[in-house]
Amino acid sequence: MRYFFTLTGLIVLISLPLFAQNEIQPTFEDTLQVYEDLFGLREPLTLTLKFNIKEFQKSKRNEKYHKAEMTCHVREGFEVKHNVRVRARGKLRRDICYMPPFWLNIRYAGIEAEDLAEVIKMKVVTRCRGASIYENYVLREYLVYQIYNLLSPYSFNTRLVRLKYIDTGRKDKVSEDWGFIIEPEGLMAERNKAMAIKSDKLSLATVNKEWMDKMAYFNYMVGMCDYSVTGRHNLKILTLKEYGPTGFIPVPYDFDYTGLVDATYAVPEENLGLTTVRERYYLGKCRSEEVHQKTIDWLASHRDEIKELILSFEYLDERERLEMANYIESYYRESEQKSFIGRRIQPTCR
Repeated sequence: MRYFFTLTGLIVLISLPLFAQNEIQPTFEDTLQVYEDLFGLREPLTLTLKFNIKEFQKSKRNEKYHKAEMTCHVREGFEVKHNVRVRARGKLRRDICYMPPFWLNIRYAGIEAEDLAEVIKMKVVTRCRGASIYENYVLREYLVYQIYNLLSPYSFNTRLVRLKYIDTGRKDKVSEDWGFIIEPEGLMAERNKAMAIKSDKLSLATVNKEWMDKMAYFNYMVGMCDYSVTGRHNLKILTLKEYGPTGFIPVPYDFDYTGLVDATYAVPEENLGLTTVRERYYLGKCRSEEVHQKTIDWLASHRDEIKELILSFEYLDERERLEMANYIESYYRESEQKSFIGRRIQPTCR
């Protein structure tokens, strides 16, 4: 089964009776959007979510769903609506965030398209707190996902969203924020002709060596020290259905604790001996110097692409982009040193 759609198309599909209420009738091209890839387009979605945010915030630590009305603004004069449900998610951010990330559940939205039969919910990341720096964290985390998309097909695609909230619990108070939607695990697995593995008893020895090394060096570069194959902590695990790399393939996610995002609430694991998440720590498998160097060279071959991705990201101000690019460059300068493997990789590899 193929999961090939856009959120705009999804709404068009399930909201056809609403078209008669709009001044601009949908064209044939509009209906074709049903078949577009939600995560293949780079321009942001423009969405409005109307629900009782006050009640949502009170109950964010439990599993309660809240009814919401979502409006997709397709273009000027053309918007469509349907009913969804939202629920807070995340362990730490449910405790510390005024507006935690949430699940966008479309299970009971009346979707009849066969291709969407197994799509139940999607993760949405939004601003944690009101201060402007938290909006930067959202955009920076989105860029971390985009960087790994450059490096691996075994990665979660994302779509930037301009969100308007209407809080029915506060007399329809309106606010706007940046957010992004994360590709559901099932879609990501299907796109890669793979299946998701749910076991928490895997070890480094069970995963594909090449992709484990690539992921570990990526995580080192962006300052990600909060992951583990065992327990699938901030990792999903794939097994391919068809010919390809042998062994399980790790897919990282949840990057708000990286040095590249540098959130004020992010702290390193106590047992690593680090004082800040900006410090790098290698958690990959121990290999020969030759194998390590091969992975270092692979990551170096993407240096210009990564820099261009960051510096051309128009929704983040120039100072933030330069700071992110400089953090990435600090890894590349370090990795070019002759003592890099012996001084920074071998002492902490597993």
